[in-house]
Amino acid sequence: MDWTAILKTIGLCLISIIIEAIPATKDGKKWFESLKQPRFALPFHVWYFIGGLYYIICGTIAYRLFQNQESSHFNLTLGLLILMMLGNALPNFYLFKQKSVRKFYLSGIPFSIFLTALYFQLLRVDIFSSWVLFPYFIWLIYDFYYFHNLLKLNRDKE
Repeated sequence: MDWTAILKTIGLCLISIIIEAIPATKDGKKWFESLKQPRFALPFHVWYFIGGLYYIICGTIAYRLFQNQESSHFNLTLGLLILMMLGNALPNFYLFKQKSVRKFYLSGIPFSIFLTALYFQLLRVDIFSSWVLFPYFIWLIYDFYYFHNLLKLNRDKE
């Protein structure tokens, strides 16, 4: 077991979790829960479960990266992972602080680009990690569909 890789992985994930959690105030959550929800909406507590799975995915990829820091692909792959994690965490400021479903929805575009770039980079350097990341693409289809419908239902609250 590589304890240095584990500590770096935990640190990276904790920083991302903190960035993601800062804007999620009680007021922001209350506003979000007051929105008209699409009929296929998941309960709010399920989003925490999905978030947990997301961090297991990111942690697995980060751990495998940190184990192979000597690789010539390390910097690019780690940079893409960090961009993807920031692209996931920072939009919570749009959703919970600015209370804008539109900005949050549109922020999914750069996030998707970082996710896709990371996936193709992982195909080149670590097939296992690319398979670990792949289920998140399936989630992203639901996520875009959900937020598109949430935006349509709540245009008056923008």
